[in-house]
Amino acid sequence: MTIHDAQAALDDARRRRGQSRAEYLRYGLSLPYLLTGALIVFAAFASFDLPNPWGGAVLFPSLVLLAGTVAVYLRRAAVRMPLTGKDAFLAVAVGLALVALFRLLSGLAGAGGVPAPHAVAAAVLCVAGVLVAGRWRAVAVSRAQGEGEGAGSR
Repeated sequence: MTIHDAQAALDDARRRRGQSRAEYLRYGLSLPYLLTGALIVFAAFASFDLPNPWGGAVLFPSLVLLAGTVAVYLRRAAVRMPLTGKDAFLAVAVGLALVALFRLLSGLAGAGGVPAPHAVAAAVLCVAGVLVAGRWRAVAVSRAQGEGEGAGSR
């Protein structure tokens, strides 16, 4: 094997990794999964406005929907990638930012006299989240494809 053959094999592996990452992002951030995730987040956050026994009761169907979504995702995914430390850190950071934004918005809505401040804040966050994630998906997919294609020029 010559050095050129080895470099070509490395470039092909990087290109395929970029293609796999792009497909992983394209599927994981597709509209059905974004809408299902938004529904789960909305139900969890809006349940704070419900009276005491019903607030917790709403969480059970949300957990069932979450488990079903994960099962469908794992069954239909063309590409499965392991969770890396960077991905886990990003997920935790986004989750904490989401909770902080929810608390801020629900506090502002409550101070403004909105009748159901948690539901309004949850709806605003979910709509904004779906829109932002849809835009971020396009950027992340093109970046993942670019990393795989541009690896040979280094």
